[in-house]
Amino acid sequence: MKQLILTIMIASQLFSFEFDFSLPPVFEEVIEPSVLGEEVAPAKKEKKKVLHKEATFDEEPTTIYVEHEEEAIDLSPSIDYASYPKIALLVPRKVVGKYANSMADSIFSYLLYKGGKFQFELFDSEDESEENILKTLAEINHKGYQLVIAAVTQNGAKVIAKHEHMVQVYIPTINKKEINLMSENITFGGIDYEEQIDKLLTFAGDKVAIFGDKSVLSKKLENYVDNASFGEISYRKTIKNSKANLTPFIKNNNKLKNASIFLNMPIVKASLLASQLNVNDTEYKNVLLTQISYNPLLFTLTQTKDRAAMYIANSIGHTDFRLKDINLIFGSNVDFSWVNYSTLIGAEYLVNNFIEASDEKIFSEKMVNNQIRYNIDILKPAKLRFESVKN
Repeated sequence: MKQLILTIMIASQLFSFEFDFSLPPVFEEVIEPSVLGEEVAPAKKEKKKVLHKEATFDEEPTTIYVEHEEEAIDLSPSIDYASYPKIALLVPRKVVGKYANSMADSIFSYLLYKGGKFQFELFDSEDESEENILKTLAEINHKGYQLVIAAVTQNGAKVIAKHEHMVQVYIPTINKKEINLMSENITFGGIDYEEQIDKLLTFAGDKVAIFGDKSVLSKKLENYVDNASFGEISYRKTIKNSKANLTPFIKNNNKLKNASIFLNMPIVKASLLASQLNVNDTEYKNVLLTQISYNPLLFTLTQTKDRAAMYIANSIGHTDFRLKDINLIFGSNVDFSWVNYSTLIGAEYLVNNFIEASDEKIFSEKMVNNQIRYNIDILKPAKLRFESVKN
C-alpha cells in the first residue's frame, strides 16, 4: 500500500478578487457524529492517502506528487515548512466516510480566505482503534504540528484525551456534554441537541408524540424530549425501515390528535412521515424538527401544506459571503452542513488564538469552557425559504 502526499501551492492572485457565482445549492446529507458508524456506509478498501494542501499566495500554482512505500516511510518532512503555521486534520476515514474530504475542504477554504502562508495536512488513522489513533498522533507530532482538528466520535475523543496533552485539539463533531472529558488542550464544536429540544418545546402543547429511527442519535433526542417535556408523551414509535408502510401508525390515531410531533430522523424519513401525516388527515398541533432535518431537500420532498405547521431548530449562523464562495468552489454549501460550519469555526479559533493572536472574527460564536456556544434559531419552512420565527 502506498501513501500519497499531495502538495498544492496556490498564488494569491487567484483569490484577490470578490467571488460572485450563481451556483445552485449543494445538498449534503447531514452528518451525525454520535452514529457515524451506523449512518455512513463503510468506505471501500483503497490505498491509504494523505492529502497535503498548502496556500502560499506568493508563488505560481504548482502541484507536486511524492510517493513513498508505506513500509519505509520517512517521517521527516521532504520540504522545509518549519517557518509556516501548521494545522493538521486527523480523520478516521472508515468511520467518517465521505465527510473527511468536505471537512478538509472547509479548513483549506478558510486558509485561502485568510491568505498568508500555512501548512495543512490530512492524516488518516483509518479507524478509531487506540493503536491507529496513537500511531497517527505520533506522526502528527513528529512533523511538528501543534494544532489539530480531529473529526472523531466519542471513541476517538477518549483515546486522544487519554494520551495527548500537549497539542491543541479541536473536535468539531462532538458537543462537550456528550462525553466526560476534562482536558485543557481539547476543545469541542458539536452543536447542542439538548438545547435545540428545549427551544422547540417552547412551541409544543401539553401533548407530545415522538417518531424516531433505530439510530443512537434518534434515541438520544427521544431521551432529551422525555427529560425536558412538560406535557404528556402520548405516543412514540420507532420506524426501523424507511420503506415501511406508515399508514397503520398514523391513520385514525387519536394519540396524535392535537399533539406536537417530534420527527427525530434524517431529512428523507422525516419528509416522508410529514407528508403521510397530511395524507391521512392527522389533526396534529405542529411538527418539530432538530438540526438533522435542516436541509433544502425539505422543499423538494414535501408540499407546502406538509410544512404549514413545521418548526426547525438551527444552529448554523452567518458566514462571510467570500468564504461561502470559496467553499462552493470545493462543492460544499456551509449554510446547510453544520459539521463543515463547525470545522470553519474551529479553524478560525485555532488561527486566532494560537497563530495570530487576533481579535478579528468572521463568526460570532464564542468558546465557553472549551465548547463553542451556538445560537439557536427556530425556523419555519415557508413556500421557498426558511424564515425565522419567534415564540
